[in-house]
Amino acid sequence: MKTLALAASLLLLAKLAAFAVVDLGTTTSNTPYDRYMTPVKQTFATINGGGVTMQKVQALMRQGRGFRYAHTEPYFPALPQTTATTRKGDFKDKALWLIDQLQDPSARFVIGKEKRGAKISHAWVMWQSEGRWWILDCTMTSRPMPADAVSINKYVPLYSWTRGAAYQHNDKARMVADVAGKSKAPVASKTDRRIASN
Repeated sequence: MKTLALAASLLLLAKLAAFAVVDLGTTTSNTPYDRYMTPVKQTFATINGGGVTMQKVQALMRQGRGFRYAHTEPYFPALPQTTATTRKGDFKDKALWLIDQLQDPSARFVIGKEKRGAKISHAWVMWQSEGRWWILDCTMTSRPMPADAVSINKYVPLYSWTRGAAYQHNDKARMVADVAGKSKAPVASKTDRRIASN
């Protein structure tokens, strides 16, 4: 009986630990991307809904996945109306289009790395439903992914935005985001250089 109780406790702890890995960041007053976020801020200002269903999100993901991938502007995301009309866009265009379609104030526009160590940045949406966070990336997939079930080496957030707030995420200190999409090597601190030389 004690073994069964211990196993159940360990399973519960494992599940709780999985939920704890979702990095929601800490609020920040500025980011290196701020000058490019006008379309994001405009889109968030129009959000007036909420309570979108998972079924609706799945349908939107399939629709966005069907948009042709086209990279034209390296810095500014296209307005959602442009992406909807042309049925094309890159990762940031599709993410912003999805935010607009969700009309859910819990949604976040995220810039980070699709894979840890990737040379270029990526954008996706984080969305909360029934107490769980989901990664919505209709550039790469047509299905929502539970954020707590994704490897820590995938979908590494650096910065995210909601209506009226910006967030800096934990990996920001280890990975330097370059707004042009080119990777920069992190600069070693004096302490890191001293340790490496010993």
